[in-house]
Parts: sequence; structure tokens; C-alpha cells
Amino acid sequence: MNLFLNSILRGVLMLTSIVSFGQELTTIRVSVPNKTDEVYIVGNQDNLGNWQPNKVKLDKISEYEREISLKLTFPAEYKLTRGNWNSEAVINKISGQPNFILNTKPINVEYYKIQGWTDQIKKFSTYSEFQIIEINSIALNQKRKLYVSLPENYNDKIKYPVIYVTDANNLNHFEIVSQTIRQQSNFSNFPECIVIGIYIIGEERDKELDRTYKENGLRFKDYIFDEVIPFVNKNYSTSLFKAMYGHSDGAEFNHYLMFETNNPFDAFINISENLSDLYSESIEPIRNKFIEFLNHNKKPIKYFIASAKYDHDDFRYRSGLEIEKIIQNNKNNNLDFKHNLYKSWHIDLVGYSVLDALQFTFSDYQDYSLFENCFTDVQFNYATAKQKFIEQNEKYIQPYIENENSISVIFRIIDASKKVDVLNQLLENEDPNIEEYDFYARAILYAEFNDINTSLMYWEKVIKENNEESLRNIIFTKAEYYIETYIKAGKKEQSYKNLETLLKQNPKYELEIKYILAKIGLENDIQIEKSKKYLIQVEKAFRENRFFNKVDIEKLKRK
Repeated sequence: MNLFLNSILRGVLMLTSIVSFGQELTTIRVSVPNKTDEVYIVGNQDNLGNWQPNKVKLDKISEYEREISLKLTFPAEYKLTRGNWNSEAVINKISGQPNFILNTKPINVEYYKIQGWTDQIKKFSTYSEFQIIEINSIALNQKRKLYVSLPENYNDKIKYPVIYVTDANNLNHFEIVSQTIRQQSNFSNFPECIVIGIYIIGEERDKELDRTYKENGLRFKDYIFDEVIPFVNKNYSTSLFKAMYGHSDGAEFNHYLMFETNNPFDAFINISENLSDLYSESIEPIRNKFIEFLNHNKKPIKYFIASAKYDHDDFRYRSGLEIEKIIQNNKNNNLDFKHNLYKSWHIDLVGYSVLDALQFTFSDYQDYSLFENCFTDVQFNYATAKQKFIEQNEKYIQPYIENENSISVIFRIIDASKKVDVLNQLLENEDPNIEEYDFYARAILYAEFNDINTSLMYWEKVIKENNEESLRNIIFTKAEYYIETYIKAGKKEQSYKNLETLLKQNPKYELEIKYILAKIGLENDIQIEKSKKYLIQVEKAFRENRFFNKVDIEKLKRK
């Protein structure tokens, strides 16, 4: 065999080795926006249908998941469709979705979240991003799925509150909670949260969300308390605050969780609450359980119930009213309770109530009312109120990173009080280095609070500092705030001398400052002759500028 043939043979053997090595079993899993969606994979090799879009179909493994395991040669290039090229999967681009390429076998399952389909753009899904993971449950003796929605800017240096949602197999429940949290946290109305969807196997639902809370219900409780929560705490950055959401039977199951002495949850959201005992008109057993809980509960808990007037049976509506009556008659200072009634039915009650429920859950987050005590409390202490504000927020998320607009909101409250001592406290706590509120800003602030002497002190500092930004502010406002303070203090001559000092120090603003001297002098009867001279000089040297025009000069000439 000659060298040429040897070389060809080695190349063929190497190619065969590479191809053989590249054919490995790979699992591809997708979540779909609609329960009825059938998903096909189409790509660049036989096992991917050789670009024929209706040959290789993924298996349905749950209502919203499809999966396939196949041997691939790498690199593998493919797309996902509903069986034809008009219905390509939309993953992260509405149009022009590029081919997926796997250069090597993925370490885990290759997962895609399908947002919608190119032939259904008008129905484009607004589902948020989430992970689907599996945990091995000893309590249930099987593997179980969890849906995990993390904050958009998840940072493992921040500890986030966690909201747990049962019935996550019905994606609408999980989505409305996670999207409401996401949207409201973008406005800083709620803290960013981790949302955990507890997937329930459809045919097992009645057993797991056990309304009698017997063997099956206790087993599912153990799964949540002893397996799900520890898993989440171990794998994600969580704060101590936990809330539990349940709808229908999930709401009834929730109040049994609340009764547990080792209840780990700080809030319960129960949509369409139910007391099964009402069906037999024997309310005493469950009433006694509620009373026992109310008599002994020492843990701060927020408990929200939503009831629908047109629920699918009258018992659920009556149940909410009955629980409300029990709680009213057996007060527990640690239970913060709210019951909302809606003109809705069993399913749409979720849409009506979730925002209200979460607003109640986070009712003391960003609680600016803490600062409103400044109106009535003569001993009001700003530092104490701010510390309580931070502590209430850090009950949910640590560290609490103050919203850039928070100080503006707080200032609006303080400003409305017009209490100088409170303003002093705010500035001392929030701006001790005089960065945000410089001398110019403080001069105006104290004037608004009618503390003329302090305002005057800061105006003198502005003149002495001769800061260009402050000077430009004086020019831009035509010294309106400046002169007003000096007039109230009976020192208008001093205001004129100060401006002349600025004129000497800032020749590049000569035109503007001379115009201001002419204006305040002629309008306020200060140094009239000198002011007229300044006006003549301004008229001769006039050039187009942002602060005054020839019409303004003519008006002053008539003074």
C-alpha cells in the first residue's frame, strides 16, 4: 500500500471515528404555550428528519411539556415547528428565529421555552422565563417537578422572598403570580421574588390537596415542608419570608398548613376558600380547629381570602364569610387578616384577586406612611422612621436596595409638613455631605419652609463658593428665588452687592449678570441709576441667548 493510499485510509478511519463518537443520545425538552400544541423537531440529519418538518414528533410528557431523546451527530442543527414551516417556534425572536446548533452533547437536558408560533403572532405568549427542575421526593416516593421563576436580575448576593404556588401544572396559576410579581417589582411596589410552582399530577390532585387532611394530605405537607422548601433554600438565595398561594382545594389545604405548629409560611393567599364541613352542615369541627389556632398562634401571619359571589357552589362563598366571622370573634393580634369579595366565579376569581392578594402580602413594603407621623408627632424622629422603613423592607429582601425615587417620595411628605426641624433631620440623615442638596438647593428649601435666616445663610454660601452650576441656576431663574429671600429678610441691597461680586468673578457671564442686576434693581427699587446703566450696557452688547431677549429689555426700559 503506497503512502497516498495510507493517507486516504487514515482520513477515512478518522472520519468514521469522529462520526461514531458524535452520535450520542440527547434529550430535548420544551415547554409550550398551549395544552394542545404538538411539537416537531426538524434538522440536518436522519434522526432530525433531514429538514422535513413533519417527520419527528416530540412526546407529550405533561400538559405544557414535550420531550424527545434521539441519537445525534454533532454539530446538530435544527428548528422546532408544529409540523410545517409556517409554524416555527418563537423562542426569543418573533421573526427570523435562527437555527439551534449543538456542537457537543449537552451536559443535561437541552431545554427551550416556546413563547408562541410564527403563524399565531397575534396570540404571542407573555409567559415569563422559568426553569423546570425535578427533585427526588422521599415523602411521595417519586420524582416531582418544580417550576422556578427567578427575578430578572437575580443576584446570589441578595436574599429574596419566596412565593410557593400549588397547582403549577395549570400554568395560569404560576404565571399570574410570577408575572404580577415581576411587573410590580419593576415599579418597586413589591420586592423582587422567587416564585416556585409546585407541580401536581392531575389524577393525584384530590389526594395531595387533601381536603380532609389525613394520610395523603399529611404526606404532601411533609413533601412541601421537609423537601421542597429545604431544596429551594439550599439551591437559591432566599430570605426568611415565605408565602403560600392556593386556589380552590389548594386554598382549603392551605389553612391546614397554617394550623401546623411548625408552619414555615409568613403569608397565605387562599383563592376560593372552602370549609368541607359546610357540605354536611357540621361546621363545629373546622370552627374549633380555627379557634384552637387563633388561641395559640404566636407567629405573625398574613392571611388573605378571596371569595367569588358566583362561585360554582354556594359553600365556597359561605366559607369565606364563615372564616371571617370566626376570626372577628376570636382575635389574634399576630394574624393580619383580609377577606375580599368579588362579583366573579370560580376561575376568573384568580385574575380578579391576585394583585389585591399580593398587595396585602407586601402591604408594609415601601411603607411611606411611616413618615406621615411628622404631621402630628411633635417628637417625630426621622432616623427612627427611616430605620423602621428599612427594617420592614428587609423583612422581605436583604439587603434592601433603596429605590432611587424613594427619597423623592419621602421628601414630598416632609415638604408638605413644612416643619423645619424635620427638614433638618432629613438633610442630616440623607445628605450629610451636601452632595444631593447643595448650598443652592438648601437655600431654596429653607425659603420654602419659611426659615428665611437659614435660607439667607445658604445664599451667602452660594456667593462665597462661586460654583458655576449654582451661578447658572441663578441666571436661568433670573435670580427669582434669590432676590425673594433677601427681600423677605429686608436685605435687598445686600443681594445687589452679592450679584456685583459674582459679576467681577465671572466675566464670561457678564451679559447675563448685568441683565439680572438691571432687572432686580428696576423692579425692586434698588440702585436705580446703576441699574439703568447696566441695562444700557446690556442693550448695546446684546446677543441671542437662552435667558432673555430684546422684548425683555424693552419692558425694563419702561420701568
